[in-house]
Amino acid sequence: MIRTNLSIPALCAVAFLPLAQQARAEGKKVDPATASIYEDVIRPIFADRCDSCHGEKKNKGKLRLHTPDDIRKGSEEGEVIAAGKKDDSSLYQRILLPDTDEDVMPPEDKPRLTAEEKLVIGWWIDQGAAFDKKIAELAPPAEITAALGALVLAEMADAGPKVELPPAADPAVLEAIGSSGVLIMPLAQDTTFLAANAINVSKNFGDEQLKQLAPAAQQLQWLDIAKSQVTDAGMAEVGKLGSLTRLHLENTAVTDTSLAEIGKLAKLEYLNLYGTKVTDAGLDQLANLKNLKKIYLWQTG
Repeated sequence: MIRTNLSIPALCAVAFLPLAQQARAEGKKVDPATASIYEDVIRPIFADRCDSCHGEKKNKGKLRLHTPDDIRKGSEEGEVIAAGKKDDSSLYQRILLPDTDEDVMPPEDKPRLTAEEKLVIGWWIDQGAAFDKKIAELAPPAEITAALGALVLAEMADAGPKVELPPAADPAVLEAIGSSGVLIMPLAQDTTFLAANAINVSKNFGDEQLKQLAPAAQQLQWLDIAKSQVTDAGMAEVGKLGSLTRLHLENTAVTDTSLAEIGKLAKLEYLNLYGTKVTDAGLDQLANLKNLKKIYLWQTG
């Protein structure tokens, strides 16, 4: 839940929120590949746990945490975050104090941070406390991706009908995919569905690397291989990923030939083909995708 202090009607207030926050306010999913580490993770934690004492309306200890500039400014005692050094950051030190310590943040009469929230805040600080980075750019390790799945994606999951979950993916499979530089993480808390993104290895991710995803075909719902080196030759591997609901292929070399394989993905709801060589004729091969709701075709044939 996001707290705002805007006095204009809620409908108008949503229009002024950043896109990630707007999606949260509307109860929509946010793609882990494009989610912002600050806007979608850190800022909501501060809003829920810290703003009542250190926000727009109150600055206890002359500390405000509701904007990046205020966070950088710190408190009356100086900076509270030492970018890249969580153990030297007083904010992090304070949230780790025992509940009985009078200096613990938040204080005893406020809701305390969860273990996942503390873990992610510490990791964010160690990664440089960036305000403009996407989660995918920071390539979180397995422990952090699990915490992010619990914190961010659970809050953004659609409240739709119950879907039968597949068995959890073999940890060895996830480790193998992750070791190649592909970001793979849970779609939400208490789910076995996964999202994979090759943004960090797009220059080296091609048809051969698509084969690595096959063992996770049951669990993989979101796949982002935009700007990668995949071609029509490798798309047969994508056609085997029958659980996919979201597929990013923008700025790749795929053509109409690939659409025959994409046409096999009966659960697909979102498809991005921006900047590819597909044409009107090829789109006929998608006619049977009854669940497809959005398709992006700018700068194509």
